[in-house]
Amino acid sequence: MMVINGPGSREDRRRGLIAALCNASGLGAGYLYLRLWGRAVGSWIVTLLLVVLANALNASDTPLFWGVVYVLWLAVMVADARLLGRHVGRRGPEATSRAWLPVAVGATLFALVAAGLVIYRGASADELAKAEDAHAAGDCEQAQVHYDRAAASRYEFTLSPAVADARAGRISCRFLLNGEEAAEQGALPQAISDYNIYLNRHDGEPPWPAAEDRLAELRLDHAAMLLDQGTADGQVGRYHEAFEQYMTVRDEHPDTPAAEEVPGRLNAMFDTATTPMADGRPCETLTALEGLTTLPDRRAGPEADELAGRAEGVLPDALFACGEARYEGEEYAEAREALEELVTYHPDDARIDRASDLLVAIEIDEIQAGAAGELPPPTEAGSTSGGSVTVEIINDSPEALEVLYSGEETGTQRVSPCEGCTTHNDLLGGYGGSACASDIDRPTLTLELPAGSYEVVVRAPSDGSVSPFYGSWELTDGTAYSDCYYISESQWGF
Repeated sequence: MMVINGPGSREDRRRGLIAALCNASGLGAGYLYLRLWGRAVGSWIVTLLLVVLANALNASDTPLFWGVVYVLWLAVMVADARLLGRHVGRRGPEATSRAWLPVAVGATLFALVAAGLVIYRGASADELAKAEDAHAAGDCEQAQVHYDRAAASRYEFTLSPAVADARAGRISCRFLLNGEEAAEQGALPQAISDYNIYLNRHDGEPPWPAAEDRLAELRLDHAAMLLDQGTADGQVGRYHEAFEQYMTVRDEHPDTPAAEEVPGRLNAMFDTATTPMADGRPCETLTALEGLTTLPDRRAGPEADELAGRAEGVLPDALFACGEARYEGEEYAEAREALEELVTYHPDDARIDRASDLLVAIEIDEIQAGAAGELPPPTEAGSTSGGSVTVEIINDSPEALEVLYSGEETGTQRVSPCEGCTTHNDLLGGYGGSACASDIDRPTLTLELPAGSYEVVVRAPSDGSVSPFYGSWELTDGTAYSDCYYISESQWGF
């Protein structure tokens, strides 16, 4: 029998409540109950679109917003079904016939949907738990597998916090994996950076407890690499950077095993710096020692002071040994650099006189190898008492003269310029012609030297246009020598 009731009847209200309960499952069952097929299909499409959008937009990151959207959509379906149930006639058996059946179906569907949602959310949470266990054990490769499963987009619409947590854990693990990959490739600064980011993401309390220990180890490895590079390329800054890494381990990772190694590593820095010197290669130790004596002030402390003090004590030895070795190898520029540093910064060293003599010898050798004129042996002018040798040098030029000599005795002496003298335009030497002939008081230098072989240079240091002269002299015991020196327009005169 066909029954049509008015919209305000008791049966219509009951029908509306049953349709609303069925639609509360979110499956549009209320529309099916009302036999509104188009409405049911439309609700399925909207629900599917919501699920797709939620998955695509990472709904688990904003659960409050999407929770409101879900509730509003269910409220719309519930309200719509109730309204339609009251105002649209229903064809079929009377609504009072077996009224409990649609109610039971609606309640069952609601329970099934709720249970399915809980189970589905639980699948993501289970994968997250496995990922976190692997992560805590330091096995990020395995953890990534479970993080990927837990963070699968199909779980987004469930609004499970496990999905967002899995994404965050996956990112953290990626930094760990990247750090280890960089370490294997020798890119230790990048590895340290990745581990720092990892620790900062978790405010210093990461899922893997050993991460800080590993970061401290990487810093020690980086310091060792910097020391090797400093030895190879001679960059003083490498030693500063290595020291910084050790101090960072000490200050920022004090409870790690690596921190306990720092004192030994600092001693090793000194040992490494001085090893070449012990092996007869003093020049190779200079860069390291200079790096240790100039450690950055921002890390000033007992460790820096002690290390710098030890290096400072050895540096003069290395400078002198290097300068001497370079001189013997005729590497004059390098020899001068080391010896001048010794003379300038360590004036109280016992080897200053010898270093100064070597600098004079270097100057003579470089002049002799260059465009120097030929300086003849001095002229014998008499004899001396006591078997000594004297060499008198008279300056007949308006320029001060510098005499450098190296042999049985080494040194430099200066002769003041002659105020009444001029540069000559003839080529007369010795005492001939106008040079050295006029009766004026000329500046004179007398050298008292042991007899023997000497290399001698005479030059006018205040006038770069005057070429220096070099000669090898054999000075005989008990002989006095004397020569007058002047400057001609084209050469020296003697």
